[in-house]
Amino acid sequence: MNPRHEALARTFATPVSGPAYRPVTRLLAVALVAGLLVWGGVGLVSDLGTPIDWPRIGASAIIVIALLWPMPSILAGRTVIDATGIRQGGWLGREITWAEVQRIRYVPMPMSPRLIVSAGLGRARVFYSGDAQLDAAFREVVRLLTAPLEELR
Repeated sequence: MNPRHEALARTFATPVSGPAYRPVTRLLAVALVAGLLVWGGVGLVSDLGTPIDWPRIGASAIIVIALLWPMPSILAGRTVIDATGIRQGGWLGREITWAEVQRIRYVPMPMSPRLIVSAGLGRARVFYSGDAQLDAAFREVVRLLTAPLEELR
């Protein structure tokens, strides 16, 4: 077995799990979506005396769906790191096993730090961290996957 995978399996024998987004990020997302929905609703209600503008209603419906679609992932999404890999739940859940990882980078953003993982060609997968325990786990994953092999033994 690969020494890096063995080190990851030892380190994350007990899975590390936490929210995908920080409370402040979730609160801002809810406030932004609620504000936009109220603003749009006021605009639609103010035109009640005029004939129905179906294209505007259709565009409004598309905007509402686009705003509400990611909300369950933002509000309830969880990131899990275990001996086999990393996964994040939600509508557009994503996961990757340690054996698939070819490139990895931790990006310490203030609102929601992230781990960017690539399995070769194609789109990179982004995993978000919502607490300090996941931040530390993200840094440890990057260290174990990029450290010289002598340090892992």
